[in-house]
Amino acid sequence: MTSSRYSATLIGAGSVGLVLAACLAKADWDVSIVGARTPLNKISMQENGISSQYSVKRVDVNQDFKPPRVLIIAVKSQQVETISHWLPAFDSKNTTVLVAQNGIDQRQTFRNYFSNSPIIPAIIYFNAQRDNPGSVNLRRIGHQDVCLPQQDLTRLLASAFSTGGLRVLLTEDIQTRLWLKLLANISVNPLTALTGQPTGIMRRSDIADSARALMLEALPVAQAEGAKITIQDLEDTLKWISTIPPESRSSMLQDKQAMVPLEY
Repeated sequence: MTSSRYSATLIGAGSVGLVLAACLAKADWDVSIVGARTPLNKISMQENGISSQYSVKRVDVNQDFKPPRVLIIAVKSQQVETISHWLPAFDSKNTTVLVAQNGIDQRQTFRNYFSNSPIIPAIIYFNAQRDNPGSVNLRRIGHQDVCLPQQDLTRLLASAFSTGGLRVLLTEDIQTRLWLKLLANISVNPLTALTGQPTGIMRRSDIADSARALMLEALPVAQAEGAKITIQDLEDTLKWISTIPPESRSSMLQDKQAMVPLEY
């Protein structure tokens, strides 16, 4: 890796991870991947029928290597244990850990593995589907693609993702934003997985009613945890869900169809 360029390493070459890595490569970062089952030397990203390719490298943490500026962890919560043996090699005060994972406890979860690296949660709004190893299809939803906490460490990443084509929101209240995204996750993911249908099923009135009921159950918990969420935010989330391209498949539905363990 050349010293004049920033570097990023990805653990989790699934749909979300591939999009984030491709956008950093587009921003002229050196991008490497750890642990992909199929060795990758490029990422192919499609959007609206247009395909772009970006070069990446494969890195072996068992060999000597220089820790990257940013480590992106884009695995599901149930997969953390399987990748934990790689993490100590990246624990450095000079490496920022970006956790692109559903939920609200990213910092607490990964503090068990990193004592030196700063940990930053990333909220993902785009929909992505991995068609083949190293190939991903990106679909935009709403007005933002990624949300990061507003702090000094995130400005570099926000700038790089923006240069790479992602719409980035920086927020002073990341906890509220995490809970708002969780409201969508706890409704869209299980309901699409249970029905075996793409996200268009959420536009059906009976399915939307079920989604609302799930959110209403979570709302007082979110409020008790300090999230500034109201009933109106819940309704706005339902409207946002209705704008998701109907052919999109939630990550949980994709996992179910691939017959791999689910987040639950």
